[in-house]
Amino acid sequence: MINYPNLPNSALEITQQPEVKEITNELLKQLQNALKGNHLFTEQVELSLKGIVRILEVLLSLDFFKNANEIDSSLRNSIEWLSNAGESLKSKMKEYERFFSDFNTSMKSNEQEVTSILNANTENIKSEIKKLENQLIETATKLLTSYQIFLNQARESATNQINTNKTASDQ
Repeated sequence: MINYPNLPNSALEITQQPEVKEITNELLKQLQNALKGNHLFTEQVELSLKGIVRILEVLLSLDFFKNANEIDSSLRNSIEWLSNAGESLKSKMKEYERFFSDFNTSMKSNEQEVTSILNANTENIKSEIKKLENQLIETATKLLTSYQIFLNQARESATNQINTNKTASDQ
């Protein structure tokens, strides 16, 4: 029986989202909706990349070195949240890596099983063809033998008739 591994749950375990700008919130909502709705993988990746770009824009706009003492608890919470979200994403990526590894393994196994079934079916077909060939040869031999007997009887009958006619005309 052909087996396939189950696709992992695509939901990320990200909770307690910190306050961030509305644009980023909307982007995160789109990403979460894409992940919850199990949409196309490319859409999920595209939204993830947009989120990463937005995060980088925000981080690059901050002057960490000049304002190191002014980082407030909100930013610390955001950094902690990003760290946790990154860990969750790493965990999910490992889960998907395991899935694809299992999937590839199952496909190899399935390929061997399908090949085995096809080879067995090929041998069965060859065997049936050989049986049909033998039946055809046997039937043809019987027909030829019957036809030969018929021709011999017809020749004998014709020879007898000729001899009878010849004898009758000689008298």
